[in-house]
Amino acid sequence: MGKIPLSKESEFVVGEDKVLVTILATLFFALFLYGLIDALLHHFTKLDYQSFIFMIALAPALLFFIKAKNKRVYIRINKTGIYQEEQLVTGWSDFLNAYISQKDKVISIQDNFILVVEYRKDGVEKGFRRKIPLTNTQNKSEEEVLEAVKFFWKEYRNSHLSSVV
Repeated sequence: MGKIPLSKESEFVVGEDKVLVTILATLFFALFLYGLIDALLHHFTKLDYQSFIFMIALAPALLFFIKAKNKRVYIRINKTGIYQEEQLVTGWSDFLNAYISQKDKVISIQDNFILVVEYRKDGVEKGFRRKIPLTNTQNKSEEEVLEAVKFFWKEYRNSHLSSVV
């Protein structure tokens, strides 16, 4: 999928990668069908453990099909600020910094990237930090998310500086 250039009035939206999730759902459903057909051919007698394991694949298949139909927005970045699950994390006037980090997990086979957003609140001297999880099936890369944050932060500073001068 081509990268859409950002503009001052655009939005950067991170959701599920529908193609990837649909492929995963189809793959797990095919594994389930293989187990079911094997069980049917044996008339549900003399079944080995493989048939049962393949039939368990129905659960992740259903979960991935549900994810594919879901229109959930994980992160939205636009001229007003950074949103997580459609809730404003911070506006650009209170934004301090953002970077990508990885959550430390013992015995994990997946990446555990997070977007760390540092910001301040009115009347509070100390800054805050929000850790926004990035999924393995999202439609934008970690680098693209960080680029969008930098783009809109730069746009805010430029427009704010030009209105001050």
